[in-house]
Amino acid sequence: MKLTFNIIFISGTVRYLRLAAASLLKESDYSYRLVANGLDEKERRLLKDFCDSSPRLEYFYYPAKGILDHGSMLNILFAREDSPYFCMADSDIFAAGPFQETLEKHLTECDVFSSCLPVSMNPDIILPGFSGRRLRTPAGLPLAPTYFSVYRTELFRKIIAETKVGFEVYHPARFLPESLKRLSLTNDVLQSRRLDTAKLLNVLSHHYGARFRHLELDNLIHIGGISGARKSWRDRLREKVVNLSQRPFVLDDAYLESEIQRRSRNRKKEAGTDPAVEAENIRSRALRTPLSLYFTRYFEHLFEGSMEPRFQVNDDRLQQSIARFTRLIQDLYETEPGLR
Repeated sequence: MKLTFNIIFISGTVRYLRLAAASLLKESDYSYRLVANGLDEKERRLLKDFCDSSPRLEYFYYPAKGILDHGSMLNILFAREDSPYFCMADSDIFAAGPFQETLEKHLTECDVFSSCLPVSMNPDIILPGFSGRRLRTPAGLPLAPTYFSVYRTELFRKIIAETKVGFEVYHPARFLPESLKRLSLTNDVLQSRRLDTAKLLNVLSHHYGARFRHLELDNLIHIGGISGARKSWRDRLREKVVNLSQRPFVLDDAYLESEIQRRSRNRKKEAGTDPAVEAENIRSRALRTPLSLYFTRYFEHLFEGSMEPRFQVNDDRLQQSIARFTRLIQDLYETEPGLR
């Protein structure tokens, strides 16, 4: 099957995350369109030079004054799509082995395929809601995170044309297109504070009979959130302290517990929420930024010789995942000298 995945790169990530694209090239026969979103001239050149290294890589640059939000860039890319499938992957998804055969087996049975929840999430617990990582609505409709997704182009071109809704984010209390008045949207949608990238499009596609499938592909690993733009002032302050002290970055139980407590404070618990689901929601959110900082530090350790970060959270699943991931990144770094 001939697929081309769109991978969007934002500022500060190109040097390190070329390794991720290299791993996808190595473990599949697919093509990859590497998209420069808000990059300066130096990073655009770095990305373009990398694309010139393989006939299966394509460079795409959309001139804009700054970083376009993810959904808007996906809309631009979808409008250009001329193949049966529109494919997307986050820039921090790595391939640890072949994944093509398993993916294609499922594509014949659905209209939207998704995979690659961030390593911070427990894939055994499904979180309802409308943020990026949610797999179903509170009312039970399947959703597709945009981390790694494949959409049937023809069906979704029809849906987008008729509903005037694309991959963009929506805030229902502020605005919903007039074209949606003919559709019966459930209260969980209408009362949601924010519908993240592609979530409203996902909901509307059920009116057109779209079939969804989410499966974690064993050989794909996703860091999640590895972007300097996502760091809070607390994270930036912590980085400065680590830099000044010349000590390694340490992600341990105390760090994680402080993040969990901060995110739990003043959080409104929805009526009827399963305590296990609520706990996983808070924990995975608390892990997201610290893990992205950990891996940023690991890349800096490899590329720039800084001190190696330490992962000391007492969680067997996470420890195994992090160990596997760091070994993969180190192997890629050693076998791809042209990307150092």
